[in-house]
Amino acid sequence: MKKITLFAALLVSVVTFSQIASTSFEEPEVFAGKYTDTGDPNVAHDLINNANEPLVNFTSTGIELGFKASYIPYETPGVGSTDGDYVGVTKTKPSSTVTFTDGANGYRMSDTDGNFILKFDEVDLSGVAAPVVFVDFLLSINSNPTKGNYEGDGTINESGHDRLRIFVKDLTNQVEIDLFNSTGSNLDDFVPFDSSIGEYLLQWQTVEAQLSPDTIVQLVIEGRNNATSESFWFDNIVFDGAIGVKDFSKYKANIYPNPAEKGYIYITSNVNENKKITIYDILGKEILSTTIKGDRLDISNLNSGVYILNIEQGKNSTTKKLIVR
Repeated sequence: MKKITLFAALLVSVVTFSQIASTSFEEPEVFAGKYTDTGDPNVAHDLINNANEPLVNFTSTGIELGFKASYIPYETPGVGSTDGDYVGVTKTKPSSTVTFTDGANGYRMSDTDGNFILKFDEVDLSGVAAPVVFVDFLLSINSNPTKGNYEGDGTINESGHDRLRIFVKDLTNQVEIDLFNSTGSNLDDFVPFDSSIGEYLLQWQTVEAQLSPDTIVQLVIEGRNNATSESFWFDNIVFDGAIGVKDFSKYKANIYPNPAEKGYIYITSNVNENKKITIYDILGKEILSTTIKGDRLDISNLNSGVYILNIEQGKNSTTKKLIVR
């Protein structure tokens, strides 16, 4: 697959931010309907694009990341997607009220009846300090939102053992870095739940991971489910880097709520110092710069969208992705 290298950098204050690679699935052509796998569901194989069906693979043109899908059967093989399933690039939203987080398209995995593997282009992090990757994903809910939607704990490669793993392969150091891994738990445990009304919520979530500089990495998504209602949705995948930042080794900071509504967010950390906050849009333009003494930050002037938030406390610094609805 194609390797994506650093293509843009913008000097901002003391930090150089660069969006190294990304995809919101806006470049691939979109086809309605189901995708039908023409391969043998009893053996592992790469998937191929079919005419006038949703694309499962995409070759990068140099802007968005490319990706390639494959299939691995259950221990007792099922039909895979040979019966036609809603997988691949789609304009179909998770619901009439829940849209994609960036743009009009996303990627869907549903009723895979086996393991659906999606590998993205390798990304070269040479010369990039404090690289980070973000992925937006959504877990579908039952038509009766008071009930769970998924089965099993994913530890057995069989039907009825739903599983989702999102991870990065560090090809340089030969390690794998999890952003999300449901193995060992029922996926319903990860679906947002409103205890005040006793219902599961159809809601996007963002996962992220800090990566090592000067490495070559590859994002991989592994999904397993056996019903159309058990859909996994993905959007807004971003590799970012920040040059000129300080010490990321022990410093930890968190933002909540995220995604956020207009008003306030709270920024907590393991360091007891004032926080210098700088917010950039996804193109690297500075939107807000301020220093707060506590944890609360006013974001009422931010428009809906995706932002990169840089937090500095003394000799410590980190970057976070912030979604404002």
